[in-house]
Amino acid sequence: MAITKDLDNREFVAGFGSIGGEEFFSYLNISDSLHRIGGPNWHKWNAEMKTKLVKLQNEDGTWAGQHCITGRVAVTSAAILLLLADHEPVTMVTNNRRH
Repeated sequence: MAITKDLDNREFVAGFGSIGGEEFFSYLNISDSLHRIGGPNWHKWNAEMKTKLVKLQNEDGTWAGQHCITGRVAVTSAAILLLLADHEPVTMVTNNRRH
């Protein structure tokens, strides 16, 4: 997966200096992709994202983006899905068959 070379780049992962809702959705998409592949990159990413999300959580238990997508409902749903990414079963599709 091409993006794995960028995962150790703090600037890439940090986004544009503040965390907007689009970063939450990007993190969710990256998590879903890495989870399908598994391995060390997935485990490292998942642990780092969980730590990051706890630090970004609001006192009332929600999350909100600091720019662009700021709505608490959308951003909180992305954060929760991100926190639960490792609980999703992995479905591999090869040769148009699900395994």
